[in-house]
Amino acid sequence: MTDELTGAAARTSVPDPRPDAAARISAEMASRANVESASATSVPAIERDEDATQIEPAEEIDEPIAVSAEVPETIEATIDFSEVELADEFSEPELAVTPDGLLPMEPSPIEGRLRKAPLRVPDELEECGGFTLFGRRIKSLLYTTDVAVIRNSNADAIFAVYPFTAQPAITQALLTASEAPVFVGVGGGTTTGKRAVQLAAVSEMQGAAGVVVNSPAPPEMIEQICAIIDIPVIATVVRCDAVAHAKVKAGAKILNVAAGKDTPAVLRQLREAYPNLPLIASGGRSSLSVRETVQAGANAVIWTPPSAQQLQADMMRRYREAEVKPEVPVMDPVAAADVNPLESARADVPIPDELIAKATTSDRKRARPFPPLFFKNKRR
Repeated sequence: MTDELTGAAARTSVPDPRPDAAARISAEMASRANVESASATSVPAIERDEDATQIEPAEEIDEPIAVSAEVPETIEATIDFSEVELADEFSEPELAVTPDGLLPMEPSPIEGRLRKAPLRVPDELEECGGFTLFGRRIKSLLYTTDVAVIRNSNADAIFAVYPFTAQPAITQALLTASEAPVFVGVGGGTTTGKRAVQLAAVSEMQGAAGVVVNSPAPPEMIEQICAIIDIPVIATVVRCDAVAHAKVKAGAKILNVAAGKDTPAVLRQLREAYPNLPLIASGGRSSLSVRETVQAGANAVIWTPPSAQQLQADMMRRYREAEVKPEVPVMDPVAAADVNPLESARADVPIPDELIAKATTSDRKRARPFPPLFFKNKRR
């Protein structure tokens, strides 16, 4: 091995006798010096994410560009999905293979033969984000105290507020009739102070999902109610002011915005101040007002249904306008006769011969005298 190294050193020290050897050696030394100088002055390999020895001598290396981490607020990025076409497997409804053929995966709604839900909330209320109460998603609230309307509606919850002093008997009747969570009013205007606090405690014991206090209720009363009950307190506000902020600070979990025509504006102000606080508001009777309320920031919408008197008047009007004809049952008059099939038959109905023979035989049997009874000749 020592001899091989000595021979290699001797070969490198011996000059090349060819005439162009000197020029070729000088060119190799110059290129080797350029590579070493470039690797010393260029960007380190750890910043270029590549090995410096892999770069050709003639290749230029750019310095890293410094990019600011702050993006100006004036830049707006939008994505247009109007021209996006979905595949057929995503646009068509999913089907399931059954013995009866292909059926949709979504089950059909279950309705009773007589009992249904004729009072359905507007479809626009499905656009609400809703809020979660004890694991239940609530998007629509039905504003009524009519138990007949409550039993025939599909609203997510009942908003039972009435312009009288709250009574536990009324609350119990509403809770008995309703299948949905009930938010009951406990005062705030006419009923205040200790009585309103006690009504809230009794409502929780009866099974109410929440209590509603009217706009005149002071923040101190809301704080007292929140101290003794474990169900949410819904505070009614008419504007976004210091009183509304004080009610939220006192413990109100939900705000009911009742500002009339200014409801959307108040909703926007409250949503800006409380991004995560559930807000509910009345959506009116038109679909346009409901959409405006939802777009303003309401999590759930209070829907006022038509009264039972209006529904009954509409039903009677339809009954009067309809041409009601008595339904005559379709039957065979011969087979439906009670005593004699031939007596109630119409003239245009053909009478079979066997029926005539049967009727004649029955008349003969009736004409025969009855046998004498054992007591007929007995003296009295």
